Amino acid sequence: MQTHFFIALSIVSTFLLSLNAAEIDWDKARTLHRKSKQGQTLSNEEKDYLEKAMAARSGGSRPNRPDPTRGDGTGEKATVEPVRISESDSPVKTLTATASDGNKIDFAYRAPKSNRPRPAIIFIHGSLGQRRIHDLVDNLKSGPTPTRFLSAGYVCVAATFRTYGEEPLSECPILDTVAIVETVKSLPEVDPESVVIFGTSGGGHLALELAAREELSFPAVVIGEPASILFTGLMTSIAMREPAMRDYRELYTEEHRRKTEAKIANFSCPILVHHGDRHPLRKINFDIVFPAIKDAGKSITVEMYPGEDHGFYWGNRTSEATVEKVVKTTRAFIDPLLKTKPAT
Repeated sequence: MQTHFFIALSIVSTFLLSLNAAEIDWDKARTLHRKSKQGQTLSNEEKDYLEKAMAARSGGSRPNRPDPTRGDGTGEKATVEPVRISESDSPVKTLTATASDGNKIDFAYRAPKSNRPRPAIIFIHGSLGQRRIHDLVDNLKSGPTPTRFLSAGYVCVAATFRTYGEEPLSECPILDTVAIVETVKSLPEVDPESVVIFGTSGGGHLALELAAREELSFPAVVIGEPASILFTGLMTSIAMREPAMRDYRELYTEEHRRKTEAKIANFSCPILVHHGDRHPLRKINFDIVFPAIKDAGKSITVEMYPGEDHGFYWGNRTSEATVEKVVKTTRAFIDPLLKTKPAT
């Protein structure tokens, strides 16, 4: 969704007007516009990018079909209905976790009505920015995927992480999610040996990073179209997002390979992937990352969703049948691995 503030510039060059809006990262453009309105200084590169976004917006060049690279960022709205669950039986609770560097991060969770510990799924959203607590709460109330798992007997956690758009390779978001995992495992409603990660896009990168942490263990990790340009270290700045997905073969040096394979070597649990065939992340994932995981002798299962756009696993721009498939496939994968089963 592009908001009303993207107005036409009074004077723009022919080059800017010729840009296709599908080439613009609108989450980044909104962030830059907000920074500018707040009086923050933008670099020349950021100013150029914002002008290009505004020019593309004013040119009316957005394609009829939504850009397949969108769908897992802030402001996305699901097109599939959630399962309605009484908040009196299953209230949303909020907590604050403290990362090892002292940063405090708020998150939300919702447990089934039960008198015993349950398995838990920690959902990690996409993009590179921290979500507000009310967005996390809303996701647990109206998200098609979390509510389906909640109704099936899982404790559902909506996690977030500090914004790291200016430093895509920062370890800070990893520290935040580690702290959330540790806090969730200490909850009385949760069996600490039955906690699963479900991360997508930018959150899929974090899920892979969590799987590689020696101090953590999971029965399984589930990822949706992971942003492996982050996991491999290719996206060194926001400006490198598109080049990293396009020129990954040239950018993936021996040092990148060595560091990536060192992390993969620490994987100790099976991994399930939900992946479409439209997003450009498929190229680096299927050409480099997934083969590297297999070559390391690690367990990885890939479930394909032909024709689906980014974010389908959350019920964004997709059908109820697709969401049901995501949930059913995930349950068939993780349930046998859980010490505590999610029987209702």
